[in-house]
This record gives sequence, structure tokens and C-alpha cells, in this order.
Amino acid sequence: MPNLDLRDPIRLLEELVRIDSRTPGELDRPVPAGAATEAALAAALGEALAAAGFATELQEAAPGRPNLLAWLGEVKPERPTLLFEAHLDTVGTEGMTGPALAPEIRDGRLYGRGACDTKGSLAAMLCALVRLRTERLPLNLAFLGACAEETGCEGVQRAELGRLGRELHIVVGEPTQNRPVAGHKTHIWFELETRGRAAHGSVPEQGENAIYRMAAVLRELQGYAAGPLRGLAPCPAGFTPPTLSVGVIRGGVKENIVPDRCAIQVDGRLLPAQAPDSFLPALVAELGRRAGYELRVNWSRLARGMQTPAGSRLLPALLAAAGAVTGRPVAAGIVNYCTDGGHLAHLGHDTVVFGPGDIGQAHSAVEWLELGQLREAVEILVAAARGLAGRGGAGE
Repeated sequence: MPNLDLRDPIRLLEELVRIDSRTPGELDRPVPAGAATEAALAAALGEALAAAGFATELQEAAPGRPNLLAWLGEVKPERPTLLFEAHLDTVGTEGMTGPALAPEIRDGRLYGRGACDTKGSLAAMLCALVRLRTERLPLNLAFLGACAEETGCEGVQRAELGRLGRELHIVVGEPTQNRPVAGHKTHIWFELETRGRAAHGSVPEQGENAIYRMAAVLRELQGYAAGPLRGLAPCPAGFTPPTLSVGVIRGGVKENIVPDRCAIQVDGRLLPAQAPDSFLPALVAELGRRAGYELRVNWSRLARGMQTPAGSRLLPALLAAAGAVTGRPVAAGIVNYCTDGGHLAHLGHDTVVFGPGDIGQAHSAVEWLELGQLREAVEILVAAARGLAGRGGAGE
């Protein structure tokens, strides 16, 4: 097991990239033999945090898929808790043309899978926690490393945070270029299917072509997404309207057989205030009515949207810290991608997304992180903790 240095963010990020934590797939699917999981990274982090004086707990979200929870000293329930959260898994390395699990540093950047999404955030958070442990701030300090984020923020939904007290302020690590993010959309994936009746291709009139039925559904879905969908809910400041996008279509088995099934897979991005549990049944009913065909939902997955509450104490602390460290005014942002912050905000916690790196580098063929942003992120997190505790900002 590697010996992780939690004092130097650059050396730490190098070691984190070397530990293979590529996602093996959805949380409740069996892990293929020999596949990587988050387990090795969770174990290495747990050992390093324990050596730094933190209590640690591995929480198995599924076989071989742990979340890691760590906290400093006795958690005092009357104190607020500052929790740093980052996911442990990365996407795969297929298609990469740059370094993958053997990181390289050149031109002020560190290259490798996960460097940006989101082991850079992970390294910054751990180094900040190690610095903060000696400051005796009136805060409980804690860390959560979550599994299975890349398959729909699944792992964080099974994390047990009850031991951390009643008032949680959570920084969720993602590449935001060190700009605090106060909101993002809900992400819903689903598969719709039309059914028909198979027949020989020489007598198509004896069958019912499921692909033709789906073609009618697709026309209605495209029109609905461009019009009625955009008016379902008021669009808060900073957000763009909700969207639907068809990414996969499958139908038929052979060119001379009238297909009896056709399915599409859809990516939906909804506003945080939209109720996803009622959205999908209503959409299916509306599309079926418009197209004139019955639709089936084969499966759906959900990652909730997020809006930092108006009374947040964490957001102003992070904004002030980012401004002090960078020397320029910093405003909160809104993004379209989803994060673990959606579930944590849904639980009622004060949640902000923040971290070094550009989302444009995430999942890319050549993934890298600016090392200047990594160092800057550590300083901002330390200053934000002091601000949350009422002890001043950067440089004190």
C-alpha cells in the first residue's frame, strides 16, 4: 500500500492517480473478476488519515465498493461540522492518448486519469484537513470519500453521516476552477420502449413495426423538448432551461424481419425544483398521447439537482476565501452537470461544489490539472474553514 503524504498536494495527487480506482460499473452490478474498484484507494486514504490522527470508517455500499468516512477527535454535536466530500472513482482509460495511471508533470500541469475529476479536489481537501487539525477551530472536521459517483452519484446515497452531528456544511469536490458553485441540475436517465408485432420482411403489412412507432415518439419528444418542457417550471437565476437528449436507439434483429421492439435511452437535465418522481410518468403519458402509441419505461436512474440555501453560511465563507486568496472578486456559479452535492443538499445540508480544474478536462483523452490551481485550492479551503468558524480568512 502506498505511503501517502498528506502535506504536499502535488506529491499526494501523483500517488492518488497511480492508485487505480476506475469504476467497474453501476453499484449493484457484480464486479467483474480482476476489475478495479474504489477499495484500494479507500484503504490507502484511511490508513493515511488514521496516521494523521483521524478516526476512520469504511462503509461498504456494495461488495467491494466502500465509502470512506473520517473525522477528527470527538464530534461535539453542539458544533457545526465542516465536511469535505469527494468521489473516489474515475471513468475508464479507454481512448486516452495521454498518461493514464502513470502521472506526468510538465509545463505546470499534472497529467493522468482522475487528475482533474476529481483526485485534484481530493488532494486539496486532504492537505487542507491536515493543516486545519492543529488550529482548534470551533468546528467538527470530517471527510467523506464516496464510491460510484461516475454511474449516477450512487455511493453517496448509501453513506451514513449520523455520527457527524446535526449541522453539516459540505464542500463537494469537483473541477470548478476554484469557483464556488451554488447549484446544478437534476440528471435523469431512462429507457423508453415501443412494442410491435414481428413479421417476415416480404409481408410487412402482417406485422406492426416498432421502429416506425418509435419514430413517431421521437418526433413528439423533439417537439416537446423544444417547447412545452421549457415552460414547466420557472428557471432560477443562473440556470438554463431543462433539456432532453436521445443518446441511444436500438431496434430490430435482422433486415428481413419486421421489428417487434425498439428502445431509446434519454438523458434529461431538470431544474432542481422539478420533482423527478412525477416528471417521468407525466412525460411518458404525454408522449404516448401525442404519438398514439403505448410506451414502456424499462429503467431509470436519478442524480438529484442542487441549490445552496439562501441562508448558507458556507457559500459566503468560500466566496470570501476565494477572493482573498486569488486577489480578485469571485461570484458563485451554476453548472449543468450533476454531482454528489445533489443528494447531500436533498438531505437538507448546506452544500457547495468547489475544486481545482476545468470540467472540460474531465473524462478527456488527455486529462490534466493546473498545479497552481491545486495549491490555490488548499489555501481557499483552509481560509474558508477559518471564515466559517469566525476566525478570519486567508493569511491569518
